[in-house]
Amino acid sequence: MLLLKLAFLNIGRNPRRSAITVLAVGVGLAALIFLWGFSDGTNNQMRENVIRLLTGHVQIHAADFQKTLSAELIIPDRIPVLEKIKALPHVSSMTERAKCEALIGTSEKSRGILLTGIDPTSEILVTDLKNYIKEGEFLLPGDERKAIIGDRLAEKIQVGLGDKVVIMTQAMDGTLSGYAYQLKGIFHTGSQTLDEVSAYITLNSAQDLLGLGEETHEIVVRLNRRDAIPTFLSAIKEIVSQDQHEVLTWNEIMPEVEQWVDWSEAIIRTILMAVMIVIGVSIMNTVLMSVLERTRELGVMMAIGTTPGQVIRLILLETFVLELFGIALGLLGGYLVTFYFGQVGIAFPELERAFSRSYMSTVTYTHVEPFHVVQSILILLIMTSFIGLYPAWKAGRMEPIKAIYRP
Repeated sequence: MLLLKLAFLNIGRNPRRSAITVLAVGVGLAALIFLWGFSDGTNNQMRENVIRLLTGHVQIHAADFQKTLSAELIIPDRIPVLEKIKALPHVSSMTERAKCEALIGTSEKSRGILLTGIDPTSEILVTDLKNYIKEGEFLLPGDERKAIIGDRLAEKIQVGLGDKVVIMTQAMDGTLSGYAYQLKGIFHTGSQTLDEVSAYITLNSAQDLLGLGEETHEIVVRLNRRDAIPTFLSAIKEIVSQDQHEVLTWNEIMPEVEQWVDWSEAIIRTILMAVMIVIGVSIMNTVLMSVLERTRELGVMMAIGTTPGQVIRLILLETFVLELFGIALGLLGGYLVTFYFGQVGIAFPELERAFSRSYMSTVTYTHVEPFHVVQSILILLIMTSFIGLYPAWKAGRMEPIKAIYRP
């Protein structure tokens, strides 16, 4: 307690310098919390964009379908699998799809696409594609010869709402199949994959085009939360055959999203280390100046019986107290800023084309993971305490006589 009282007394001797040090720690930590909040918010939105617009949480196919997109690879034992999946915990909704590579075009322009046949009624419970219709309307049950496509694709083949396009593909039996479809809707999601190379027709239309009968290629499952995926995967092993089916999570279908997340977190950690070094040097400078100013005082303390170890502990305690005040300030400031932008968002409308390749939204809502805050604080404490050892060691090495009579 005596050392603690002395630490507070010494910190208060030069309030301006102490305040600057606390502010440096606080601003640095607040900036790190905001950066983590921006990174975590962006990464979570990318994950959710992929899940809500494209993949769902989990997909079930016939084995090797995801790699080949072969029309003949229909889901084995489809009806029993569907019934058993419905009974699993955490399943919010699910839908079936037929999917293939196809060619879309007019008499003048054509383009390779990924054609997906959807059940309009169940699709809106799994994905949010309906909310991104830019022109026209979303598909309805019974729209047998109608399609919706992305705005970039519409621009590439120079078609508009109500125009006719021809979609051709290889059917299940290997023959060439094609029909004319009227464009009922044009969507804009901001994702290049969807807006430029995707077209949707009803599931019945796709089954007719591919000659599937009642069969489908894909079961898409949406869970009530993303962290329930491991539980679902454990349960689904008892339902599907490992030889006949493939069960893929959203990040296995789109691995580039997690690669982007890893890359962005590596950048934040690099910035974190740079900020930590700046904060550590600031604290070392403050404590070192304090030691130099109190050379005679420390010499007197050691002359009357204070051990070098006690002096070192005193200096380290002063450093620790400054860190604690700075951390408290940083936590308050960082969370206030992160909470504010978590409500209003940070908009980057001019970067939509650049963001479209990574499923990033043009409006980012900050959200910081507690793990990253704890990690930043621990690194800050360890690094600044380590840097603070030098002035403490220097103070403990003083010779009392030389310190007292120092000119």
